Amino acid sequence: MSNSIKNIAFVVKNFPTVSETFIVNQINGVIDAGYQVSLFAYNRVNTKVIHESLKQYDLLGRVQYFKKPPVSKLTRLLVFFGWTLKHIFRIQWHRFFKSLNIFKYGKEAYTLKLFYESQWFLLSNDFDLIHAHFGMNGERIAYLKAHGIIPKSVKIITTFHGYDLEPKNLEEYRTTYANLFKYADAFTVNTPYLEGLLQQVNFCNKPHYILPVGLDTQFFKRTNSKLDTGFFDLVFCGKLIPLKGADVAIDVVRKLHDIGYISVRLHLIGDGKLREQIKLEVYEAQLEDYVILYGALSQEAIKVRFEQADVLIMPGRYDSEGRAETQGLVIQEAQAMELPVMVSGVGGMKYGLIHNESGFVVESENVDGFVKAVEMLILDSHLKEEMGKSGRVFVERNYDNDILGAKLLVIYKTTLYK
Repeated sequence: MSNSIKNIAFVVKNFPTVSETFIVNQINGVIDAGYQVSLFAYNRVNTKVIHESLKQYDLLGRVQYFKKPPVSKLTRLLVFFGWTLKHIFRIQWHRFFKSLNIFKYGKEAYTLKLFYESQWFLLSNDFDLIHAHFGMNGERIAYLKAHGIIPKSVKIITTFHGYDLEPKNLEEYRTTYANLFKYADAFTVNTPYLEGLLQQVNFCNKPHYILPVGLDTQFFKRTNSKLDTGFFDLVFCGKLIPLKGADVAIDVVRKLHDIGYISVRLHLIGDGKLREQIKLEVYEAQLEDYVILYGALSQEAIKVRFEQADVLIMPGRYDSEGRAETQGLVIQEAQAMELPVMVSGVGGMKYGLIHNESGFVVESENVDGFVKAVEMLILDSHLKEEMGKSGRVFVERNYDNDILGAKLLVIYKTTLYK
């Protein structure tokens, strides 16, 4: 690594968050590679769950949180003077005065909007590259580059995750992400599906890379055999919202029971707005003894459930707003645990397995198709075992944190040297 390239800034919306440990893994990997890393977050999250990965480089002590501008004009001004006095010996004065240039920026300057948005970059922080997670945060950083607060020499990479590129808003993004597409240098997305959405709005044709969300394959690794309970156990893991398709999984179990496979059970992991509706569907189908709802579980508890399952089923769909699962990391977690996986062909899920080798891709809403796939594995335990082994190899080669971390570093170097 060149000595002139050493400072990377990560910008995230919330920190720390249990559901975004992949960002922490990225940061740790970049530090391991020898870069100097700064971490900025717009919101502080109070959580009782602290993953060990956060402690590796004391990221909780390293993160700098955004100071939101007070609503009161007087308080906003007093906080501004307090901040200035506190940091007076660290301020980059040319940037500081630029943020207050009312002749050039008008209301953005005299309301102190630009100052507050710029606060992280008005101090003696000089970065080679800023990596923003989620499109909205990338837009905020690009806004600062557009206003000259962040120098032109600083590269910006933005990672899109899905909820920041919703199909219904594609036309709108041309405006809301105008600075981002003009001033960012590269983008990453997690699947070809999300890449397709990005290509529809990335009117400047900036470089983009497919970089899936990864996992720790040494954590998600089978250590115990499934207990012989006499049941064939399906497991679903995801939010109980329409696009995840938990209701379809229930229909699959009902249909399997109807054709004689009464030993099939379904373990539903997750919570959400459809929980009560799901419980009612289970009751009406008289499946209370065969569909178990767990609510949200920790990663450790999910791993235990995966060890005692036979198949992961994720029969997602496009919801009423056209949204679908963009990757579904749980699909890779299950394969790492040597479970065959069954997914519908919508969104990005189908890219996260090998069809007919580590699992099956079934047409969305096709209950009979899922029933046929489950039946095939019930009748052929050897096929189920071989699919599980193939899935483990596939994930180790393509989704392991270390492998994806190395790919991220290549993207950094490509962006920095272009």
